[in-house]
Amino acid sequence: MKTTIPALTGAMLVLLAAPALAGHSTPQEREATRQLNLEAAQQAKSSNQQIASANINTNTQAANAGAQSAPEASPTTAVESAPAAAPDANQGEPGANPPAPAQ
Repeated sequence: MKTTIPALTGAMLVLLAAPALAGHSTPQEREATRQLNLEAAQQAKSSNQQIASANINTNTQAANAGAQSAPEASPTTAVESAPAAAPDANQGEPGANPPAPAQ
């Protein structure tokens, strides 16, 4: 047990230091990485433009449809209202406050 902990600690240090010991990349590797980054940036740019144009089309269609019809969440029947119950209407219910004694 006493030798296991230092051995595992040493192994972890070697694993953590491995990227620093790998050395520098060659000019060919750097150029390949640069090309891949440029390609990824172009793809992201084109997909962002497609998403933006789709959003503009959707917003335009929604604006045109909104001018022609009622909103989807609008009520379809008239809303009816009733007057509020009088304060003494619930005296017979359990838990209701008892009437105040007359003075």
